[in-house]
Amino acid sequence: MRKFRSLWLLLPILAPAADAAASELEVRTLAGQPSPPAAIDKVAFLTGHWIGEGLGACAEEIMAPASGGQIMGMFRQMKPGGGLRFYEFYQIAESDGSLVLKIKHFNPDLTGWEEKDETVDFPLVAIEGTTAYFDGLTFSRVGKKEFRSAVRVEGQGVVSFAMRSARRGEACPG
Repeated sequence: MRKFRSLWLLLPILAPAADAAASELEVRTLAGQPSPPAAIDKVAFLTGHWIGEGLGACAEEIMAPASGGQIMGMFRQMKPGGGLRFYEFYQIAESDGSLVLKIKHFNPDLTGWEEKDETVDFPLVAIEGTTAYFDGLTFSRVGKKEFRSAVRVEGQGVVSFAMRSARRGEACPG
């Protein structure tokens, strides 16, 4: 469960000062407790196409509506001066009566960061209103048009993202 902490060490210079509003988002941990019961429909509020700022540049997040007991997600992070920094492909899925967020990271050329059969896993800690707390990562829907996320990065604290609903056809400048 803690292997994601060493993964984030690959990003030692990526976390400049976070957006003040997004930095208020709490990141929780399970602290040895089991994940609470939950089904995928309890996080349906996260779906959408989001665009905004994080790690000092444009970031884009897309979460598809649930299908087959899973939400499929994609994320791309740009570099401050332009160009792509990395991608993530992930799923939020039902597991043992609760939810788990599983992520795989990719370089711009699609070479993977994790080994072939490995993912970075974030088990569910809690769902409160329109905020889903996973172990070390939080997603929050703020009204109809805002989305916030925050992840704990070892040695850097919490890295935050402030996003809004993307307009049709909108993407990060590249």
